[in-house]
Amino acid sequence: MAGVVGGLVSSPVMFATGVLPQIEGLKTPMLVHVLASALIGMTFGLLFRPESSSLGLGVMWGWLFGLIWWYLGPMTFLPLLLAGETDWRASAASALLPSLIAHLIYGAVTALTFLLLEQRYTRELLLNPRTSARELRRIRPVGTPAPALWFFALSMGVLLPILLG
Repeated sequence: MAGVVGGLVSSPVMFATGVLPQIEGLKTPMLVHVLASALIGMTFGLLFRPESSSLGLGVMWGWLFGLIWWYLGPMTFLPLLLAGETDWRASAASALLPSLIAHLIYGAVTALTFLLLEQRYTRELLLNPRTSARELRRIRPVGTPAPALWFFALSMGVLLPILLG
């Protein structure tokens, strides 16, 4: 559900930057975009659920998630599907920089929606003392090196295409 919401919110930016209309081989790019957003949103829960325990951490990990899918989606998988080859040159990355904004929005909205849905679910779980202890152990403590990791990865991911372009 969080991936669908993220995909719908990032769609206007994708249309404005011309990313979705570029997919000429597909008959309905919006439907494909929403379905892909739903599937990709599921991976956010699998990868970043323990990390995103607060609003700030969730949005930051969402940005990193959006950056990862910017590299995987329009720079890797989409060219492989449409042309059969991947173009990782600096010129290709700089041409796709407008879609980076849409992917960062997608990641942040997906993380925010996931966090809101999970908080509602967790409140119900905390009513049961047996599951309460398990859920409280799952949350990472504040002060881990994880924020430094996402900041470094996000900085490198945004700066490398700019510097190489």
